[in-house]
Amino acid sequence: MAKWMAEIDQRTRLAGANKMELLMFHLGTEEIYGINVFKIREVMQLPPVTKIPDSDPRILGLVNLRGENIALIDLAQAIGLCPINVGTAKLIIAEYNDNKQGFLVGGVDRIIRMSWERIQIPPVMVQSSRHGAVTAVTKLEDGRMVLILDVEKVLAELHPRADEEILVGIEMVKELAGKRVLIADDSVVARKQIMKTLERLGMKWEETQTGKEALTRLRHLAQVAEDAGQTLGDFLAGVITDIEMPEMDGFSLTKHIREDPRLQGLPILMHSSLSGQCNIEKGKSMGVTDYVTKFQPTELRDKLIKYLGRTQREPVLK
Repeated sequence: MAKWMAEIDQRTRLAGANKMELLMFHLGTEEIYGINVFKIREVMQLPPVTKIPDSDPRILGLVNLRGENIALIDLAQAIGLCPINVGTAKLIIAEYNDNKQGFLVGGVDRIIRMSWERIQIPPVMVQSSRHGAVTAVTKLEDGRMVLILDVEKVLAELHPRADEEILVGIEMVKELAGKRVLIADDSVVARKQIMKTLERLGMKWEETQTGKEALTRLRHLAQVAEDAGQTLGDFLAGVITDIEMPEMDGFSLTKHIREDPRLQGLPILMHSSLSGQCNIEKGKSMGVTDYVTKFQPTELRDKLIKYLGRTQREPVLK
């Protein structure tokens, strides 16, 4: 496992080929869960835990990892299951939005490599289970299903913040008012955060859940514009895309956009919790205009002004 963790940066080469690697684990039940290896920094035995008095029962305390205190989250409790047996548990250290978290899990299985095409949006009944924390599913060769967790939703529920706190200073911007962007993100929490920011800026948007869905919509808009004797810029100012998405990731979406002459010049902001430098550099090599770490509304606003603050006629979308 330590060897796998040391090779994370090398796995960046999978990006752009629409492939990823998934760490599989269990939470004391028969179900198999998964997290993208890109987000994992270490897998280890559970070190001593410092309890936090009167804390949320889902947060078991703090663990000290080489001088850094990291919150320990019982991932099973966080999604509505029974508490993990600490005596046999494993600790996954993951990084989201430049912050490390420790997830207590029942046990770690293995890492598998697969195409994003094999990862799908879950059925409604699955989406509504596990406190709505399942963002995607995939099947193994033996037919077993893997539930891929929306860790951003889990963290948002553990550390709720009011809109007034998150969106402080985000107000109408004249240069952006009326501009329309396409959002591509499978996380409900992330889409809502983006949309609340855009609403305050006076912008308009369309939302999609996968890179494939976003590309289909972009090609449709390009055809509508062509048929009307206009350019895509008359209909759409830019794209805000996540990296991790079922069917097609943000890197591959960017690659397809840059290869389509009708979509040339379209600003693409990559908005992701995968904050490692390797991901930023890979995005830029694929043609991403700029990168914004989730969730920094002022940074998103500033980059929208920088790249989208230009004249755009209000279209009639079909």
